Amino acid sequence: LPYRVRWQDLKDLFRRAGTVLRADVSLGPDNRSRGYGTVLLATAEDAGRAVDMFNGYTWQTRTLEVRPDRM
Repeated sequence: LPYRVRWQDLKDLFRRAGTVLRADVSLGPDNRSRGYGTVLLATAEDAGRAVDMFNGYTWQTRTLEVRPDRM
């Protein structure tokens, strides 16, 4: 993830794929993004759509790697 991204930015992006229940960005001790996060979507279909839409997607000069954790 881009280092300036916050959870709300991540949630707003992934809403394009479906209903987002939760979005988190891992922060370091300096309160900056560590470059990764998690998004919980409402359905397996939404999650699959998010992987299809955003894996390899360039967002604010960073290429996203999106993969399912649990379905």
